[in-house]
Amino acid sequence: RTLPWERGVNAQEHVLFWEDEDVDALLKGSLAYADAVDTRSTVKYATTILNGIIGPVIRKARGEEEKVEEAGGFRFPWQEEEEKPSDEDEIVDGLEDAMRGAFVVNLSRAFAAPSGADDGEEEDRLEPVLDMLQHSNTPNIKQKYTDDGSIEIMARGDIKSGEELFNKYKGEEDINMPYHKFFTRFGFVPGVTEPVANLIAERSTIFFPQRAA
Repeated sequence: RTLPWERGVNAQEHVLFWEDEDVDALLKGSLAYADAVDTRSTVKYATTILNGIIGPVIRKARGEEEKVEEAGGFRFPWQEEEEKPSDEDEIVDGLEDAMRGAFVVNLSRAFAAPSGADDGEEEDRLEPVLDMLQHSNTPNIKQKYTDDGSIEIMARGDIKSGEELFNKYKGEEDINMPYHKFFTRFGFVPGVTEPVANLIAERSTIFFPQRAA
């Protein structure tokens, strides 16, 4: 599998797949903590909103509503109906995982492209095949967006048969994307193979720059 869907796939450590206690234990006090908490809160909020919209439809399609009605059985008119706890606020089984995975795919695989509104603004887009390529600061392909909204992919040089294609997600020297933000968005620290937990335990300057002072 190329796209990440759970912690550890392709050595990715996206914070959306972490447990709450791991975020607090490992990231609290680091530069990545605020971004991690905000991103996770956004996903939980989005899940709650979507659950209210599609939850009843999914429960009906799964037959869960009928099961609740059948469970009550026959009662005489003078018998009071037992109050049942409402499941409207309960998150539909599987929805939270699906939303988390969707956010990770969008955060780690989307590219900034011209919005097409001729206003100079950009929007995130998922491009088939291109969004499956791994990152390299020295990629062997480059992309160009055309006026009609399509995308052209070109080789930066000779590419041998069977050679893996790499793209650049963000420039690793970009001051607007320091390594700790690279981690909270893409799920890895570029150029570093050591587990993120080890870097944090060692209070690496990637996450705790005050150590360099």
